[in-house]
Amino acid sequence: MKNSITFTFLPILLLCDNSQAIEISQHLSTTEAPTPKVRVEPKYPVNAAKNGREGWATFSFIIEKDGSVSNVITKETSGSDDITLAAKKAVMQWQYDPALENGEPIQQCANSVMLNFRMHKQAGESGVTRRFRHLYSKTQAAITAKDYAQAKELLGRFNKIKKMHLSENNFLQLLSAQYANEIGDPALELSHLNKTAFPIEAGNNQQLISTLKQKLLLQIKLNHLKAAYYTFERLEKLAADEPYLADYKVLLERIDEFIRSDKDLVISADIRQDEYWHYALVRNEFTLTNITGKLTKMDIRCANKRHLYSIENNNTWKIPDTWQQCYVYVFGENNATFNLVEHPFKA
Repeated sequence: MKNSITFTFLPILLLCDNSQAIEISQHLSTTEAPTPKVRVEPKYPVNAAKNGREGWATFSFIIEKDGSVSNVITKETSGSDDITLAAKKAVMQWQYDPALENGEPIQQCANSVMLNFRMHKQAGESGVTRRFRHLYSKTQAAITAKDYAQAKELLGRFNKIKKMHLSENNFLQLLSAQYANEIGDPALELSHLNKTAFPIEAGNNQQLISTLKQKLLLQIKLNHLKAAYYTFERLEKLAADEPYLADYKVLLERIDEFIRSDKDLVISADIRQDEYWHYALVRNEFTLTNITGKLTKMDIRCANKRHLYSIENNNTWKIPDTWQQCYVYVFGENNATFNLVEHPFKA
């Protein structure tokens, strides 16, 4: 049985610069992006290949001044530890011609890549084990019966399955999203939908389209507006002729109007098991308020700057207009909660 591994890069260019913020009118720098020299292809784990098990993993990594890769962080995976480990080992061996700033080598701090492990399967092959199917059925029955305590306990048992098929991970994340919907937790529902990964197939993308529609509505509801724009772009490519896209487009136009308005944009946040919470900014001034629990630090990463900050309740940050495509990463203890309030643009 043949297999294949593909790389999908998310080209966000962020520099490791922790200097003081500079005036908006000052020229920041002239930057050249790193270029790959060596990309070692991961070895498909023998056990995974033998069992026809597919999977994926997403990583963030730093490209050092000498072109080596460091600080590889596992962001999301399909649930197979052996596939994740094989992918991470490969990324750690990659080599680049480093990024240059005004002709001098610099670090590149936030490079992201997804590695997909795929098998060329025969028609009718199943990617769901008997153990998974049994646990899935019990959990589905508990949710249907509205026995949410039992459903939560059963969902926790899936953590013991360390080598999960790609299809199993998708089933699990959709089931977990259904549970989150039932208990009225839209943030948890969205986090599980974000962990699905359906292959794009000609004429057979209904599950992917359905999931993207769910994500779009949740992203709008939770004020994750930049993510909503990206999801809408994916829907446009997959379902360009669908009439509901016109309604979504009108909705996004109203969101544009709100972003340009003089009203605050409030995002509720909580840190669960990932030790951090992240958000893509749509404005350039924000405040963290109503903090409960411990927040340890905040990492602001933009197209040409990166800054680390300590956090105090009601602190406000103003980002220069020249810093493009900014993302906020807030680190803290599990169950810490807070609000991020984006303030209106100032004339």
